Amino acid sequence: MKDKKPSKKKRFVKLLGIFSIILALIMSSLALHNTMQINDLKSGDDGTSTMTKISTLYGTHGCEDGGFSIQIGMDINDDGTLDAEEVSEIKNVCHGEQGESGSMGNRGYSGFNGTNGSNGIDGVDGLIGNSPFIQSYSGAYGACPDAVVIEMGNNSTSQQIESSIKICFEDLVSGRLTDIQENTGDSFSTACEGGIISGEFLIFSAVQADKCLLYSLQNGVLNQISPTVDFAPGSILGFIEHQDRVWFDATDSSGTQLWSSDGINTWKESNLSSNILNGNSITKNGAELVLTYTDGLAIFGESESFISGVYSNTTSSNGILLYNTPTGISIAGNIASGEINSQAAYHFGSHWFIATTDASGPQLHSWDGINLVKMSSNLQSDSGQTIPPTVIGNSIVFDSGGLVAFNTLTSTLIELNSSLQSVGQSTHILHQGELWFDCGHPSTGYELCVSDGESAWVHSDHVPGMTSSSPSNLATLESSLLVTASQPTEGGQLYLVEENELTLLWDHDVGGLDSATHGELWIGQDMVYFIGDSSTTGLEIYGWAHGQLSDEWIIIH
Repeated sequence: MKDKKPSKKKRFVKLLGIFSIILALIMSSLALHNTMQINDLKSGDDGTSTMTKISTLYGTHGCEDGGFSIQIGMDINDDGTLDAEEVSEIKNVCHGEQGESGSMGNRGYSGFNGTNGSNGIDGVDGLIGNSPFIQSYSGAYGACPDAVVIEMGNNSTSQQIESSIKICFEDLVSGRLTDIQENTGDSFSTACEGGIISGEFLIFSAVQADKCLLYSLQNGVLNQISPTVDFAPGSILGFIEHQDRVWFDATDSSGTQLWSSDGINTWKESNLSSNILNGNSITKNGAELVLTYTDGLAIFGESESFISGVYSNTTSSNGILLYNTPTGISIAGNIASGEINSQAAYHFGSHWFIATTDASGPQLHSWDGINLVKMSSNLQSDSGQTIPPTVIGNSIVFDSGGLVAFNTLTSTLIELNSSLQSVGQSTHILHQGELWFDCGHPSTGYELCVSDGESAWVHSDHVPGMTSSSPSNLATLESSLLVTASQPTEGGQLYLVEENELTLLWDHDVGGLDSATHGELWIGQDMVYFIGDSSTTGLEIYGWAHGQLSDEWIIIH
């Protein structure tokens, strides 16, 4: 018996019903919000009406399986219709993708003709499929103190949310999140300021009663997750993610070992015969974490393994581990004469790094899997230490006094802009095919700079003249680039990097004090976190809600 499929008319009626429910939920939530304020209403001038319009999408606007759009705006001409030019916000909600077809089974052997059978009975009806669901919330939600949130999915049993619409009637909440060393005491120092984002948690080190402890922040809730000893988490190795946990060095009564945390608990991961010391390092290599310490290499993956010996400068590139041994450079188990001096990058079948192989000192080298070849002859001795070899197009870009690039097509090395000085001393990041970094210039002071691999320039003279904005940290939020920089009278502020300027996003303190000169810019699910200074609380963690910039929230005032 053929499957009974609903007619186009029935499918349309069902879809129209879903749209009507969504529209009713939105209007009900808005009515609830306005009703709660009824006691405060006064007669006033006629205002402009807010209107909502729902349209069907047929495989467009990124909704390949169809969907609908919710359009919001003000009825400026008061004609009772939301015209195209009056639309200020559009949210597209897509139907879920159709599942993939199963693979074809093996062809069976030909069978013998069977005897004619009697007419069979009709089969039983199939199970009813999962029904879609829509649910809504109003009130405080995440970073919004007054919200209407509509969530949708195609399985009412699992309640898995596939799309949502979030409308906030006030500004998203941003502000100071900690006061660990209470009042004016600084909760961070140069020796205790590291951290990392892991899922919903910001995991970081901070000072309390002269001890460097480990804390986590989740949804604005602060928790101490280390023992109350001078734990000094991440002071040597920093913080790195591995197996859904954060790994770092820390010290307890038995010495300095490797630890991990999920944001709630902490575990000691190693019991090495010698302590982790300054100069040791930790490197991610595929699914493994490699600790280089005094007695050798400790490898943490599906199982733990140890390679005894004296190794240094461990780096990973394209799944290949490179490090120094007493007899040369180990590259994927092969030993090449020389000493590696920088991190490695991978480009067109070759690994690129700074190494010393003869009397000319540290120079750019490439290794193609067979041969180690010196590609330069006149680099400075500390090349690649601030900005390691970085692939931009067909160039390998790194610092060597200034910013230099080796063109892999022409095998030529050039200085990208001889006027730029002290490149990348505070921060650098690769974003959308360009290298962004802080630098000094004789006519602008210390400002944000950028390179496309063929040239380099000052992005903008944010504080005109020789006064510097001194960019301190860069981070990406989806397609946006954020930076912390300073104004002479306003102090440290958070900015969005745009084409020819920096646009102010948030000033954490009107007192003109620093921001992000300690720690980093940490991008969480709802907040951009950084360490800021204040005359009343000292150095503490601040959070800026990024929902409007990341298009997570529609803001209606």
